[in-house]
Amino acid sequence: MESKKLASLFQEDLCIFSLRSRKKASVMQEMVRHLKASGKITDEHFILEMLKNRESLGSTGLGLGAAFPHGRSIAIPELTVLFARSPSGVDFEALDSKPTKIFFLILAPSEKGAETYLDLLSRLTALVQQPETLEKLYEIKDFESLQAVLGGDGK
Repeated sequence: MESKKLASLFQEDLCIFSLRSRKKASVMQEMVRHLKASGKITDEHFILEMLKNRESLGSTGLGLGAAFPHGRSIAIPELTVLFARSPSGVDFEALDSKPTKIFFLILAPSEKGAETYLDLLSRLTALVQQPETLEKLYEIKDFESLQAVLGGDGK
């Protein structure tokens, strides 16, 4: 997936630049509520339960301060990505046991788009493994900065 296509999957109204929540369950709830408020999902409880079930299989907090809660369902009409940032970090039960500062919540329909969904997950995982990019993600405070980092134009 090229950088411009990656950046195009993000929307300004699907960003939380300063999460208020401090615990794993409340972070997921805050992100899902944001999706509901933006009209991207209709059943907040169903999506939250789906994410909790996914987390029960193993934390999506992969380490390096990044987490990728994700899931697929027939209840999700289109690929939806939410970016969230916690300036101080949250205990998200990450694999490296360190606080998680950035979150990419990815929801996709179960019937279509599997390739884009997996490509997106792979591309984002690769991005956070680049130390310079990861540092930029930690500092993002607005949509333009997020687009610059994801779009690869070096800002």
